[in-house]
Amino acid sequence: MVRKFLLLAMLLLPSTDLAAQAAKGSGPELINTYRDWNLFVYKDKKGRVCYVASEPQKMEGDYSKRGPAAVLVAKFPIKAPNIQVSVQAGYPYKKQSTVRMKIDKKTFSLFTDGENAFARTSEEDKRIIEAMKRGRKMTVRGTSRKGTYSLDTYSLLGFTKAYRAMLDACKK
Repeated sequence: MVRKFLLLAMLLLPSTDLAAQAAKGSGPELINTYRDWNLFVYKDKKGRVCYVASEPQKMEGDYSKRGPAAVLVAKFPIKAPNIQVSVQAGYPYKKQSTVRMKIDKKTFSLFTDGENAFARTSEEDKRIIEAMKRGRKMTVRGTSRKGTYSLDTYSLLGFTKAYRAMLDACKK
């Protein structure tokens, strides 16, 4: 069963630097930086959305151009399941394709929806988050609707502290 998702793309304004955009006050507020992860808070009509985000340290592939890429873990002001992992590719994914997320030696398959990819269930979100807490490096490989691929490498340094701070920030 596919869950309905609140798309995280609305939280990110078109910029290659998430922290710089937030610092300008034109979107989500940057709360803190934890090594390679940033904590943001965004208020909407339903309440406070807190999320941690990181941009790739290395971007490879056979694409000619693409927008900003990021991995996010968000906590929404809704009843469970309210924590979601997502990938923003910076290009539209091939329809009904699978994105491969590898965290150290563990591999996860995410489904695509436009420029975003998501875990299929909240249990899978939990497994990904646990792997991110223990991991050091994450890669994300996707295919665009044009058939080109991207392979992005992310650092997981600071993720655990950022994640804990996110949970605390959304208690308020």
